[in-house]
Amino acid sequence: MPEPERDGNPTGLDQAYAAEAQAALMLVESLMLVLVERRVIPAADLVEAVETVIETKRRLTADGREPAVATQAAALLTTIANSLAAAAPPAKR
Repeated sequence: MPEPERDGNPTGLDQAYAAEAQAALMLVESLMLVLVERRVIPAADLVEAVETVIETKRRLTADGREPAVATQAAALLTTIANSLAAAAPPAKR
């Protein structure tokens, strides 16, 4: 059984999972931004990929499969999609 939260912070395994999830999310977002900034992959392509995952998470919510987690994940992914869209280099004239 997981340890209870203290002061709103997870403890034990929950804390380890949260740390891993944060690190993974930050790393992936950073790598995606580098790819966009170096013009390796167009931002629109990455935004489309993220939006596909968001739609999948919304379907999981609708199906009742971990709705709270899926809703939070979709919100985080939306932030990443917005970040990628904002990082897109201006179109060449």
